[in-house]
Amino acid sequence: MKKKVFISYAWEDAEEKDQKVKSFTQWLAVYLKKWGFEVLLDVYENYPGTKLDAFMSEGISTSRFVLCICTETYLKKMQKIGTGVYNEFMLLKENSYSKFIIPIIETGKYIHLPSFFEGKFVSALNFVEPYSQDNRKKIFELISTLRDETLSADSVEPQTRIENYYNDVETFKLLADTINLMNFECQPEGIVTFQYLLNDGDFQIGLAPMDFTTHWSTRGGNSIYSYNKVQKTFRIHNFIAFDVIRRTSDIPIDALVPFKWGTTLGVGDGIVWVNKNNFIAIGKVQNVYVSSEDELESKVTLQYRILNPIDITDDFIMNEEV
Repeated sequence: MKKKVFISYAWEDAEEKDQKVKSFTQWLAVYLKKWGFEVLLDVYENYPGTKLDAFMSEGISTSRFVLCICTETYLKKMQKIGTGVYNEFMLLKENSYSKFIIPIIETGKYIHLPSFFEGKFVSALNFVEPYSQDNRKKIFELISTLRDETLSADSVEPQTRIENYYNDVETFKLLADTINLMNFECQPEGIVTFQYLLNDGDFQIGLAPMDFTTHWSTRGGNSIYSYNKVQKTFRIHNFIAFDVIRRTSDIPIDALVPFKWGTTLGVGDGIVWVNKNNFIAIGKVQNVYVSSEDELESKVTLQYRILNPIDITDDFIMNEEV
């Protein structure tokens, strides 16, 4: 039976903050599903009523872990009677001795940590770029905690748990999987900067059935090699029309150059992917950084957009098979 993880978060009032928190929470949910966890997302937070109460009560009571995404808004709603977060907080207090509750905050935002969580293992993560290797240590500690069958609610020191539960070989294997599985972004469009040589050069965008595996290697200078790991791929030189393309019919057919295996992309060049489910995504290389000291630190900045995407919602994430 899969181990259940319940994720609680608050909807933000400001659209930009709300998108950041939701995108991070959805990324975290997909990442945990890659590890085989059953993830319950608080999809009904803003909808009061019996459905909300039943969902929260069942979710918290049946989950092995509860992850609380602590933001300034979460802290305020935790103190406001009648909000979904307040109701969850009361349930958490009732179950605080039987459930392992892990607060997650944005890096540097300890001011948003409620006093209720003091003394607990806190995971501070980069919300804007969750796939960033800046998160690798904290993600490793989080996965180590969630996978530890010997864990008790009184065990709050991650380093002790890691040393006691994993021998050296298993630790190295877990660390490798932790890093490789981070190389994805599930949102249908955005700008991502990632170390393109990690995970054997693969970086995934989107979620099935609109998922695309991109593949990269170093060429040098302001260019990069890109490879075909989907059904069809095309190169577009100097992709100046990227911003106006929203439908497949907007793609400039005359500019498409198909390639079966690999091609060179310079800054400003574009790429079109067609996956096995006949979804189409477009990309544009914004920047290439090649590290002279450590090639694995080399990064590419990619702007991408999945055309005609299925809306990514929390219930879509929960029902998604990874």
